[in-house]
Amino acid sequence: MIPANPRVCVMSGGDEVRYRSYINHSVYARIHGFTYHIGIGLGPAVMSPYYYKFNAILEILPAFEWVLYLDDDVYVTDLDSASIELLVAHAEEHDEFLVLSEGPEEPDGTWTRVNSGVMLVRRDERSFELLRAARDADLGAIRDNWSEADEGLFTNGDQDAVWRAIRDGDLLDKGVRVVGHRDLNSREHYYRESLADAFAVHFCGPGDKRLKVAEFGRRFGLGQELVPRAQMELFSVRRQEHMSDAESLRRRVDLVRAAVQKRVRRKIDFVATHRRWR
Repeated sequence: MIPANPRVCVMSGGDEVRYRSYINHSVYARIHGFTYHIGIGLGPAVMSPYYYKFNAILEILPAFEWVLYLDDDVYVTDLDSASIELLVAHAEEHDEFLVLSEGPEEPDGTWTRVNSGVMLVRRDERSFELLRAARDADLGAIRDNWSEADEGLFTNGDQDAVWRAIRDGDLLDKGVRVVGHRDLNSREHYYRESLADAFAVHFCGPGDKRLKVAEFGRRFGLGQELVPRAQMELFSVRRQEHMSDAESLRRRVDLVRAAVQKRVRRKIDFVATHRRWR
């Protein structure tokens, strides 16, 4: 472990604690000497479940020079990586207040300009202004003039608001840096040989996230925390959670059943509307 660096706080959360990712985040923070904090960003008039993060970050940011925010479905895989230290150093040298990654191409071909599931945020008035602008944005108004050709997939969430705050404020490369997904916020299909293939994996989007974590973990011999046993033991984590083969099978069957039911409902609605089968 390196000496404590109280300038940086690693935080995650939302409106509840859902996954074992908090173990992953806490272990990562302790390896690097960062502070760790779970933030429950409750507050009035939260327009979307994705928006709790804005309150959580705004609440803790005044206490630290930098906050590394991680969604609760993000897991740091390269636990020894100095990626964050390097990004902080670059940001301070170039007067950057926000670092986040591109939204990489998904298996279905969709992409986004940014992904706000991992954000490195500086204690800077520009950060507070951007976070408040995103929090107060009307997603309906954003959706009405969204261009998928230029802006990628509209996700109906916080990252659409974050991207528009960046774009409308003309902040790209003017205080805001967008890095490659492997540096900050990648996906499971980009991992080939090693957990060091990227800094962090993000199980974003719909689907059974616990199952996704379990299947990814099996590839590398890990439990639901995605932390190697040696590092679990180093920090006295005595229980490693694993999903049984039987539960994995049940969850996969449930996903297939839900997909079939969705297609049937769509067909029923189509027939009812158009009075024909095709």
